[in-house]
Amino acid sequence: MEFITGLYLFVIIISIYLYSLFLLLLFKNKKGLFTHNLSKEDLPTVSILIPAYNEEKTIAGTIQSVINLDYPKEKKEIIVLNDGSKDNTDKIARNFKDIKVITKLNSGKADSLNYGISIAKNEYIVVVDADCYHEKDALLKVMNCFKEDPNIEAVTVAIRVKNQETLLGKLQYVEYTIISWARKLLEFLNSVYVTPGPLSVYRKKTLERLGGFDKNNLTEDIELAWRILRNNHKIKMCLSARAYTIVPETLKQWWHQRLRWDIGGLQTFAKHKDTLGKPNYGMLGVWVAPFYLSSFILAVLGFIVWTYILGRKFITKILSYFYSISTESFILQVKELHLTPSIFTIFGVLLILTYLIYITFALKMMDPGRIPTKRKATVVLYMFFYLALYPLVFIQSLYMFFFNKSFKW
Repeated sequence: MEFITGLYLFVIIISIYLYSLFLLLLFKNKKGLFTHNLSKEDLPTVSILIPAYNEEKTIAGTIQSVINLDYPKEKKEIIVLNDGSKDNTDKIARNFKDIKVITKLNSGKADSLNYGISIAKNEYIVVVDADCYHEKDALLKVMNCFKEDPNIEAVTVAIRVKNQETLLGKLQYVEYTIISWARKLLEFLNSVYVTPGPLSVYRKKTLERLGGFDKNNLTEDIELAWRILRNNHKIKMCLSARAYTIVPETLKQWWHQRLRWDIGGLQTFAKHKDTLGKPNYGMLGVWVAPFYLSSFILAVLGFIVWTYILGRKFITKILSYFYSISTESFILQVKELHLTPSIFTIFGVLLILTYLIYITFALKMMDPGRIPTKRKATVVLYMFFYLALYPLVFIQSLYMFFFNKSFKW
């Protein structure tokens, strides 16, 4: 067996295993995906922190969305943390009554949140990005989750895409739907490894005990989630609670965002690599860290395999073309049709079918009803073109992580 063939089969088999595992988790826990409680009894007090830097276009909508949340007003403190914005963010925020606006020198999102935690009066900390909007019952559903288990230290929600007008927006709609879906399935393994900014809630005492957010990490929401899991605490994913975020509208913006995600992920893994394979760190050691590492490895190996396969075919075609010209032979030839499948194609088709089933379940259960024809076309583009960008971004992030330390957000 050629080395590249063995590498191909390794990537395919591991990928099929992971998607099959997610499908098994789905079928086993299908009834518990969207369960939620809307009780307004015994609700705790919350401090909602909105870190903002140059968010004049969206800050008003976000603040209004938070004000409109169906949660007792007397139990809700809203704090806007203006991180040295150079636009009208501060002015717009101060137009709202009954909220606090703290203006400080620019020091980054994590540092702003840590300051917000230090002045927050209430027992739960709600983190909301300054470009996000929420369904009115989102916070109520999230806070009821904490009643289920005293070991739950954080709860996050389903992140959906608000701006879907462009093709890139539609592709990210599919992506974010699948990410939220996968995050819920990972909850059944106690392996939710990120508490994203659009809406996540933490126990304040836990944040204080853990030292808050890491100011040196580009993805402070991932790193904090790993620290929570490292201490054998639980993170819950409330799939029925939804927050809507503004996603990048140009490829350049998208690429920059994904570089930040990947570099931050590498920083997080490097910081917690000592947990890899160690059961005393709970699921962080035996599942999250190995899963995270394997996703990086599969991305690079998959890129190598497909680059080799496509490159080899392309070079063969070019050489055949020039050979035909030099020998004055026929350039266009009808080759004999071979219908005997190889193990190479069987596993490839099996992976595509497994992933297609997985995507279909995610889209249909997150947004019940028939998937529109246009959405189906978007899924095809997502599978065969959009996902191909992932390893390219990751390879650049690897280079920047090891050789270029100047990347900033």
